[in-house]
Amino acid sequence: IGFRLDDGTELRYQDTRKFGRMQLADRDNYRKELPLSKLGPEPWSADPEEIYQKLHRSRLPVKSLLLDQRILTGIGNIYANEICFELRIDPRTPGNQLEPAQAVRLVEAAKAILNKAIDLGGTTIHSFSAGGITGRFQNELQVHMQTVCPVCKGPIMKEAVNGRGTYYCAKCQV
Repeated sequence: IGFRLDDGTELRYQDTRKFGRMQLADRDNYRKELPLSKLGPEPWSADPEEIYQKLHRSRLPVKSLLLDQRILTGIGNIYANEICFELRIDPRTPGNQLEPAQAVRLVEAAKAILNKAIDLGGTTIHSFSAGGITGRFQNELQVHMQTVCPVCKGPIMKEAVNGRGTYYCAKCQV
């Protein structure tokens, strides 16, 4: 998709993985329009107490709640695995079992992991290439697609949690 701007330049939108969509909206009110109005905050502007309240109301696994963009925006499957590992929490733990302090740590971990991923150009898994551009965060992954825990040297487990591939260390993440 491309747009020719008044100054003759072009704005192009290329979505190789087909996850995104584009919609024209008013500059001042775009966050109030669907679908953006349903999104939760990004980690950098999230209030940990509000995140705790949303997580604590649910019996769903923390991993699933991290992927729910209505709770916290911008966390995908890889980063959810890494956040759970950073917190040393079992990704299958129901949200209503979290403590307020864990929600604070969750928001901080999300910010740190996403900041590092952004600084390194994102994560490129071996099965994906975006026009030859590869991110370097895949070199920093602690559990996602790993086989050995970097902390205890035990095995990394993989199982589906609500249909999503989930990697975790059964010893470190309790």
